Amino acid sequence: MLPGGKMMTEPLTLLRRHELFRSDDLGQVREEVARIFCPHELALYGRGARLDAFVRSKRLKNMAVNLIAYGGDVLIEPGRLDDFFVVMMPLTGSAHIRSGSEEIESYRGLASIPHPDRPLRMRWTADCVQLIIRIDRAALEAHLRDELGHPLNDGSLTFRLGMDVTSGLTASWRRVSLMFARELDHDENILDRPELVGDWEAQLMAGLLNAQPHNYSGGTGASPAAKPEVNSAIRLIKDRPAEDWTVTRLARVLGVGPRKLQQGLQEIGTTFTHELRTARLQRVHDALHAAVPGTISVSKAFAQNGIKHHGHGARQYRELFGERPSDTLHR
Repeated sequence: MLPGGKMMTEPLTLLRRHELFRSDDLGQVREEVARIFCPHELALYGRGARLDAFVRSKRLKNMAVNLIAYGGDVLIEPGRLDDFFVVMMPLTGSAHIRSGSEEIESYRGLASIPHPDRPLRMRWTADCVQLIIRIDRAALEAHLRDELGHPLNDGSLTFRLGMDVTSGLTASWRRVSLMFARELDHDENILDRPELVGDWEAQLMAGLLNAQPHNYSGGTGASPAAKPEVNSAIRLIKDRPAEDWTVTRLARVLGVGPRKLQQGLQEIGTTFTHELRTARLQRVHDALHAAVPGTISVSKAFAQNGIKHHGHGARQYRELFGERPSDTLHR
């Protein structure tokens, strides 16, 4: 059982009418998940080497709404998805996502949208439960062509890999997706009506295209990729989050101006403060999750990772991961 209140128990109840299976058998889990998505490699890693998986899934018209948990630390390598997009939203836990040469740490506040043409590799924590919206690629790119009024002359659709779902339109899109999942648990619902489901899917596709930056945002076809100095800054923060970073110091190390660095971060929808806070809290989560009981305290994990105000840090931790730091430590 996941600890905590409603925030933590909801993943256990979503899509309960559409549970396909539960299993601790690695081969069966791999085979059943492949039926929904694509063939892939699946392996356990880390301490505890166990599996306690469940999969819930409802196929609509051009989409499928899925809730997946493995109940163990797993490595997943699907390779290329090719025919579909996935929007993966952790409801608890976290996942390391690598799509081609890009990689992010995905958690409750940061969803991911890997590119179908790039090799995908993921590492999910044992407590990771993800709501995954699978969207047929042909349908989504056709919807984009209709919005643009011309063919996709600049290549296939490419979303920014990380999707901040804590505010704005992306937060709204997450709420609508959760509404879909909740609605599917009712015996009678509009999503089960063939004459209506296409309109609802179209709204969800339009919302995604308008909420999350992509290479056709604004009709320009410009790539949303970050500038090299921004990628370097984010990588440095994630590699050394406990350091006493400031924008000025980070910019000096990278050999760029502080203003230029701040502008580059803003262009991809983030800030220095957000990246540093998230990197530190992720390190705390990883340390608490991996710790042998009795070897570390929450306050020590905070201190070791540059978080000085523990009460404020604990509140931000719960906002990101949906649980208290002590819950992670004692699970």
